[in-house]
Amino acid sequence: QEKVFPKPVYSYSCLIALALKNSDSGNLPVSDIYTFMIDNYPYFKTAPDGWKNSVRHNLSLNKCFQKADIQKNANNAKKGCLWALNPAKVEKMEEEIVKWRQKDPQTLHHSMAHP
Repeated sequence: QEKVFPKPVYSYSCLIALALKNSDSGNLPVSDIYTFMIDNYPYFKTAPDGWKNSVRHNLSLNKCFQKADIQKNANNAKKGCLWALNPAKVEKMEEEIVKWRQKDPQTLHHSMAHP
C-alpha cells in the first residue's frame, strides 16, 4: 500500500520561496517550481488540478516574487520567464517559512518525501 502524504502546512508562497532558495541560481521557470513541489511534497503528485494555478497566481500577485529573466529556446525565441525572490522581501519570506515550520512540525515532517 502506497503511503498517503498530507498536504504540506506551508502556504503556496512559502513552497515557491523554498523552491527558489533551493535552486542553484535562485531563479526558476514555473515548471521547475512544480517539479520541486512534487519531488519534495508528494501530496502534489495526486493533488487536485488547481494547485498549479495557485502557484502561478502567487507568482504573479505576491510582491515577494519577481520576474528575473526571460528564458529563450535554441532559436532565441522567448520561451517563458524565470522567477526569483524579490530581494527586498527575502527576510519577510524567511520569517513566514519559520512561522509555518513551527506551527505544525510533525505534519510538515509527514508531508515531506525526504524529511
